[in-house]
Amino acid sequence: MVGLKILVLGCGNVGSAIVKDLARYLPSNQIVAADRNPDVARKVAEEIGKENVSWTQADASKYDELVNIIKKHDLVVGALPGSLGYTSAKACVDAKVSMVDISYMPENPLTLNEAAIKADITIVPDCGVAPGLSNLLAGRGASRLDQIESIHIMCGGLPITPVPPLGYTITWSVEGLIDEYMRPARIIEDGKLVKKEALSGLEIIEFPKLGKLEAFYTDGLRTLLETIKGVKSMW
Repeated sequence: MVGLKILVLGCGNVGSAIVKDLARYLPSNQIVAADRNPDVARKVAEEIGKENVSWTQADASKYDELVNIIKKHDLVVGALPGSLGYTSAKACVDAKVSMVDISYMPENPLTLNEAAIKADITIVPDCGVAPGLSNLLAGRGASRLDQIESIHIMCGGLPITPVPPLGYTITWSVEGLIDEYMRPARIIEDGKLVKKEALSGLEIIEFPKLGKLEAFYTDGLRTLLETIKGVKSMW
């Protein structure tokens, strides 16, 4: 049986890890590492060193070329900075190739819904940790309940080796990280959609062994705002 040809757009810290994992867990499929910088894509493929991994150059700023590259594949995994996320998703619609995307795009990906349906493809947006895994867990929990009054999500990443002065370690797009802490946060309050200033709503939570940590609003609900109905409170 011939496997899928999977294109991974973006070979940064996360994209390169995705290529590695796909090559490991889907050995019967062809994994193609793609980046604007051909040297980066080549290095990722060569370091993995598996027969089912190859590389190509793909520049998301050259739309027509991107669409043509996507057409040569069966599935796309988007791991580009948020500023290029919507463009790459739209390119998948035009190429009629399904996509799983982890970028934190400022645009609403659901505006592509009708076009994706017409193209007979599926696009899974915001498929990172939070938004992403958090949405899946919330959706799974909601599906098992008769009624939901509130959904509250807290997500944090504590590095094993904190880097001064913020005690943080960069693991994904710096652009997306900064955007997350600047973009107004959309939440549900008293059953209505409202916008809050990012980093507002500060509260202290405490975990055993870790101690006290700060929690605040960011725009992490994303598609949950459309898929979870009737809640009084969601953030």
